Amino acid sequence: MIDLLSLGIGLAVGAIGYGLYDRFIVSKSRETSIERKAQELAEQIAKKHFADAEKEARELRESAKRFYERVKSQYNAQLAQLKEREEMLKAREKELIAKEEELFEKLKRLDRTRASLLEKLEEISGLSREEAKKELLAKVEQEVREFEAERLNQAKKKVEQQVQEYAQKLIVDTLQSIVTDYIDEATVTRVEIPDEKVKGRIIGKDGRNIRALERATGVDVIIDEAPNTIGLSSFDPVRREIARIALENLLKGKRVHPGTIEEQVARAKKLVAEELEKAGRKMVEEAGWYDAPKELYPLLGRMKFRRSLGQNLYKHTLEVMRIAEFIARELKLKEEDIKKLKIAALLHDIGKVFTGKIKKQHHFISADLARKYGLDEIIINAIEAHHGDVEPKSIIAEILKIADAVSGARPGARKENLDSYIERVESLEKKALEVAGDKAEEIYAVKAGRELRVIVKPSQVSDQEAVLLARDIAKAIQESGVFPGEVEVVVIREVRAQAKAGKPSRKEK
Repeated sequence: MIDLLSLGIGLAVGAIGYGLYDRFIVSKSRETSIERKAQELAEQIAKKHFADAEKEARELRESAKRFYERVKSQYNAQLAQLKEREEMLKAREKELIAKEEELFEKLKRLDRTRASLLEKLEEISGLSREEAKKELLAKVEQEVREFEAERLNQAKKKVEQQVQEYAQKLIVDTLQSIVTDYIDEATVTRVEIPDEKVKGRIIGKDGRNIRALERATGVDVIIDEAPNTIGLSSFDPVRREIARIALENLLKGKRVHPGTIEEQVARAKKLVAEELEKAGRKMVEEAGWYDAPKELYPLLGRMKFRRSLGQNLYKHTLEVMRIAEFIARELKLKEEDIKKLKIAALLHDIGKVFTGKIKKQHHFISADLARKYGLDEIIINAIEAHHGDVEPKSIIAEILKIADAVSGARPGARKENLDSYIERVESLEKKALEVAGDKAEEIYAVKAGRELRVIVKPSQVSDQEAVLLARDIAKAIQESGVFPGEVEVVVIREVRAQAKAGKPSRKEK
C-alpha cells in the first residue's frame, strides 16, 4: 500500500512537473512569437518612413529642377534681348557717325561759302572784316546809349516828381499827427508869495536865510524884482526846480532858518530825483524798450529839465520818436526795425545831459552810452549820423535824421543864444571841477556866471589852502577864456559840529 501510495505520489508529482514544463515551453514560444511580430512591425514602419522620405526627396529634386529650368529659360530670353538691343545700338551708332561726318562736311562747305562772301563784301565795301565789325558795334553802342539816356532821364524825372510829392505829403501828415506846444523857458523861476511880510522871513537876519538857500541849491534868490514874487535864477533847470520846491515848502512852515532850509532842500532833492526817474521810465515805455537798464531812467529824466537851443529836450525827444515812428510806418518798415528806430530816437540827444562834463559832441556821447549797454550797431550808427557828420548806414539812420530836423525846424522852437549861454556857464563849473578835483563837494555858477561858488570838503582843505584854491581856479578860468567878462570865485569852507542833549524818548528807543 505504501508502495502504491508512493508510486501514486510520484506519478502525481511527475505529472505536475511535466505540466509545469510544458507550460514554460509554451510561454517561451509565445514570447518569441511576440518579439518576432514586433520586429516585423518595426521593419514595416521603417520601410514606410523611408519610402515617404524618398518620395519627398524625389519631389524636391523635381521641383528644384523645374525652377532651374524656368530661371535658365528666363536668363536665356533676357540674354537674347540684350544681344538684340546691342545689335540695334551698334546699327544706330553707325548711322550717327555717318550723319556726324555728313554735318562736318556741310559745316566745312558753309565756312568756305562764308569766307567767300566776306571776301566779296570786303571788296564791295572797301572795309576789312575787323573794321566793319568795329564800325557796326560802335553804331549799335551809340544807339543803345542814347536810348538808355533818354529812358533814364524820363524815369528820373518821373521818380523825382513822385518822391517830391510823397515826401511833401509824408512831412505834412507827420506834422499834422504830431502837434506839440512849445512854451518859452527862461532862466528864472518865479514863486508867488502871499504878502510882502514873507520876504523878511525868507531873507532872515542879515540875509543869512538867503545865503543858506543859495549855498544849498546853487541858485540866485531875487527878492526885489516884483512885489509878490521871489525869483530863482540859475542856468540849470534842475537846481531851479529843487529851489522852487524847497522855497514853497518853507513858505508853508512857520519858521525859516538855515537848519529848516537844508532840511527842505534835502527833501526837494529827493522829490526831484523821483521825478527824474518817473520821467525817464515814461520815455522808455514810450519807446517800447521795456528791458532798458534802470540806471538810464534818471539820465533820461534829466531831459525834462534841459533845453536844446531853448527847446525842451524831453518834449523834443518824445516828438522825434513819434515823428520817426510815423514815417517808418508809412514806409512799412518791420516792427523790429521800428523798435530799433524808437530806441535810437530815445537816446539820440541824451549826450546833451553830459555836455558840460565831457568834452565831446553830444551825439558821440550818446553813441558811446549806447555802446556801453551793448545795443545794435544799427542803433549806434543812427545816433551818430543824425547830425550828418557820420555816414548813415541804414534807413533807420536816415529817418532819425529827418525826424530830428523836422522837430527842430519849427518856427520859434529853438533859440541859439540861450543854449550858447548855458554852455558857457557850464564850462565855468567844469573848469573849477578840473582844478579842485575831489576836494570840491559842490560847485555852483550863479549870478549869470559872474560868480562861481565852490563848496569844499573841510577835512581836505584848510583855510589857507582855500585861498590858494580860489586863486588857482580864477587863474585857470582866465587862461582858458571859457567865459567872457569878470568872474568872482568864492571858495566856501564850513565846519559844523552837532550834538544832542537830553534822554531819548520811548519812541526813539
